[in-house]
Amino acid sequence: MLDGPKRQTWGDVPIAESVDLMTADTTPVLQRTLRDVLEKAVKDRSDQPAILSPDESYTYGQLYGDCLRIGNGFRGLGLHRHEPVLLMLDNHCDFVRAWIALNLFGGVEVPVNTAYKGAVLEHLVRDSGARMLVVEAKYLERFEDIFRQLDAELRVVVRGDSATPTVTRGSITNFEELADHDEGSPVALAPWDPMGILYTSGTTGPAKGVVASHAYAHSFAPNYIAASGRIATALPLFHIGGQWTGVYAALRVGGSVAILPGFHASTFWQEATSLECTQTLLVGAMARFLMNSPAAPDDRSHSVRHINMCPVISDVAEFAERFGVSVCATYGLTEGSTPMLTPYGLAAPQFAGWIREDFEARITDENDIELPVGQVGEIVLRARDPWAVMSEYHGLPDKSADAFRNLWLHTGDLGYRDDQGRYFFVDRKDDAIRVRGENVSSYEVESVVDAHPDVSASVAVAVKSENTEDDIKVVVVLHENAPLRPEDLTTYLIDRLPYFMVPRYIEFVDELPRTPTEKIRRDQLRRTGVSSTSWDRVAAGIEVKRPR
Repeated sequence: MLDGPKRQTWGDVPIAESVDLMTADTTPVLQRTLRDVLEKAVKDRSDQPAILSPDESYTYGQLYGDCLRIGNGFRGLGLHRHEPVLLMLDNHCDFVRAWIALNLFGGVEVPVNTAYKGAVLEHLVRDSGARMLVVEAKYLERFEDIFRQLDAELRVVVRGDSATPTVTRGSITNFEELADHDEGSPVALAPWDPMGILYTSGTTGPAKGVVASHAYAHSFAPNYIAASGRIATALPLFHIGGQWTGVYAALRVGGSVAILPGFHASTFWQEATSLECTQTLLVGAMARFLMNSPAAPDDRSHSVRHINMCPVISDVAEFAERFGVSVCATYGLTEGSTPMLTPYGLAAPQFAGWIREDFEARITDENDIELPVGQVGEIVLRARDPWAVMSEYHGLPDKSADAFRNLWLHTGDLGYRDDQGRYFFVDRKDDAIRVRGENVSSYEVESVVDAHPDVSASVAVAVKSENTEDDIKVVVVLHENAPLRPEDLTTYLIDRLPYFMVPRYIEFVDELPRTPTEKIRRDQLRRTGVSSTSWDRVAAGIEVKRPR
């Protein structure tokens, strides 16, 4: 199945011939801004649907006009060029309208996971420096303590009805009021202007803010969508996958995108079909849930024909045959675009793909020396075009310099290249954790666990999940004679962590394994995985659900 970069089909499923995954972005660099993309689309196809949801639809002309009004409303609230603005919104068209309006008027979007709360949320507010926030009404209570502690004037835009939050200094505006303004003139944008600060989790500290330029967003949106197609995205828009690989990728080619409020395996195909979608993107866990659903005679009775899947599940060929779809894949990261692509019909587990024409890649050892074909090392990248990867880590010059060591962007991923120029992903280099499409910082999990009065120390590691990617295991050392039970620690964590950060497995130990220099042997704990002494939250019947 991996004989070369050519299109194939599963059964009788046709491939959109207008989609060429391997070519470089041919848009002139100076035209790679969101404003350029939208103004071209309005000129070429003003009356064509751009974004829609089960409840509403906007043509390109309507979307652009609304964004000029909403953006003028933001300007009236004092929005200035390059100002960070935090967005904590659900999946709906208003998210897209707010994001685009902010960018057109020079604002820098800071999208926030709607599951965040407590210390994790506070870190993003403080680190980004955002003093303007656009927040779903039902999430406002999570900001109450943060608002009281910030010694700054806040401008809070609320979507929906709620009791007025406590804002010591500043203003409260309803989102709907912004659209009542006249159309304003957007600012002149350059490809290197910042478009967003996207937070990504690591292992040695709190989440880092990736500063993304307009040209970077343009580069990230992969060329896998046919202009005549309609893509369904159930991925959250606060993630780069839902927003750029979904919405922006469609806007770039003049297609349309249907925004689903969430993913439900039992209704996904019907929802996508009701909105006449021909393409979609799935993380591995979503594909696994669909594959695990009972087989039915109407498994192919839907409108979707092309799927971008990441990571690719082990039985992708059976998935494609069962549901009558063709699967492509992209290898990407928040810091470094989507430099490797797998054409439709060639997606396979751990196959990262071929390098795009506008990128370079190497496999290197720990000293950045290139390794021979077939040998596993770190995947490092370099863009041939300017501004096609992240600009920097926000406020972290040392981390930025380390990421671009020796003029190559270091991905932290291990892989290898074969003699046909194909790249394969093997594992993460560090102890980063990936849970159902979410990046989890082991540091942030450990910080909350360690705050429990009965806990002396803890380590969070990734263990393999049956639903692809990882589950979280936390290894805990208790204070002497502490009576803490796994059930009690789990209840404590549910109240303080986003749902996807709550560990599935807990294991109490007398001491943590350490090196001669007293560093914790995370690698050893990860290799141990789930043991007979590991307590399993799922087996105990404790369910942690996504907040609604």
